[in-house]
Amino acid sequence: MKNIQKIIILLIWLAPMVTKAQQYENQSINYRIVAVSSENNAIESVSNEVKLYLPMKIYLPTAFTPNGDGLNDTFGAVGEGIEKYKLVVYNRWGESIFATQNVEEKWDGMHKGKPVPFGNYNYKLVAYGKEFGEVNKTGTLTVLN
Repeated sequence: MKNIQKIIILLIWLAPMVTKAQQYENQSINYRIVAVSSENNAIESVSNEVKLYLPMKIYLPTAFTPNGDGLNDTFGAVGEGIEKYKLVVYNRWGESIFATQNVEEKWDGMHKGKPVPFGNYNYKLVAYGKEFGEVNKTGTLTVLN
């Protein structure tokens, strides 16, 4: 029985490493524990499969510089485990000047084909992850020169 326990512990420890590449592709990790006898390599026990989803992590910067220098030129969320996403940026009069439902799409500081004035803008973010649920966040971002 001691050998089976050692194998189970080893499988639990190795499972996250084996599935690391899979988690970013599917946004979930599947675990199944198999106990093998060390005497004849026969399978002694197999557990049910458990599916775990990545906990949602989301980050939004507080400022960006859309000046074309290749550094911090866009504004948008960065994270993982995000299933659904909506970001809206508003000017000081409450007019929506940028909106997206694609986490990969970022705001470039343009509105109606022209750069927005430097200053503060408000945003509203709604994001959903299977393991974390829904996040509603509002805040202010600064467009810098």
